[in-house]
Amino acid sequence: MKILSIVLVATASLAGVMPAIAADITNGDKKAVVIDVVENGNRSKVPLSPGATESICPSGCFITAPNGDRVGLSGAETVEISGGAAIVK
Repeated sequence: MKILSIVLVATASLAGVMPAIAADITNGDKKAVVIDVVENGNRSKVPLSPGATESICPSGCFITAPNGDRVGLSGAETVEISGGAAIVK
């Protein structure tokens, strides 16, 4: 029983220190943009001021860039909005 308690505490501790994986999206344009996001069938809009960065899509999603391009993300990418287009790095 004592070993089970130790294993449970160790597992919970590791889960707390593991980083959450999410895509980071940065607006490199000089004007604010709105990114359409579809994640698990749910639609949302993410507004980004010039130079702002948001973490989105921890379990993957599709985004629609301001220029209308649709991009699939797994949740680990870095995306920059430039000239209205999404550039995945």
